[in-house]
Amino acid sequence: MTNFYQWGIDGSTWEIYDDIFVPAMLNTWALRLVDLADPQPGERALDIACGTGVWALHAADRVGPHGRVSGLDINPDMLAVARRKQNAGTVEWREGSADALPFDDTSFDVVGCQLGLMFFPDRVAALREMRRVLAPGGRFVGLVWGRMEHCPSQMAVAAAWSRRLGPDAAAGFHFQHVLANKDEVAGLLGAAGFRDIDTHWEMSECRLPTPDRYVRGYAALMGLQVEPEVAEALIEDVTTDLAPYAGPDGVIYPIETVMASARG
Repeated sequence: MTNFYQWGIDGSTWEIYDDIFVPAMLNTWALRLVDLADPQPGERALDIACGTGVWALHAADRVGPHGRVSGLDINPDMLAVARRKQNAGTVEWREGSADALPFDDTSFDVVGCQLGLMFFPDRVAALREMRRVLAPGGRFVGLVWGRMEHCPSQMAVAAAWSRRLGPDAAAGFHFQHVLANKDEVAGLLGAAGFRDIDTHWEMSECRLPTPDRYVRGYAALMGLQVEPEVAEALIEDVTTDLAPYAGPDGVIYPIETVMASARG
């Protein structure tokens, strides 16, 4: 019987995601995206591919008690994590697909989509749905991961996975950056009928206590089963590659996105 490595990370798949990756990188981008959308008290906001709810909950803080926020995701397990958060009662969580939104026309003043667009099978169809549910002149904001070479952690884990597990094992890391071209994102928004489109690359920072936390988190999230020597090699590889970013405050490295805004 193979003795698989235990990654030392507790929780369900999406609890791990919420515990490690949301505070390390996704919360910073969610705040930036909310600032870009600038939801006002009393407005109606929709978070598409809301995951565990980070953008929706920040938007709820902005629209206040007289506003309305909905979060939609196709994954019920991620929504279950979102519902358990402290102020989750301020958000309506809905299960559904981005290309067939369960909302009436012109239902929202703001629609946000953080790190979802690259995963949609028909991106233009999903964006058309987002425009449909926006009130006339309503605001869309979104972001996708930028160029992989500007994301050292992704470069490090992709290289380690490819080296130790084979190129196919690293394909998912590369796919996360499939929409890293700001002009391509602008073209998708234009094809969906949006106007006043702006797309640009933007840098921020990711913060983790140690390099191995990134490896352990990803491996646990993926349910990766490997023998101890392979796991230790993965951790060593990524730790070596991220050593230039390690210091007394942990591992702090740059990460790029494509930021997008438009009007319905």
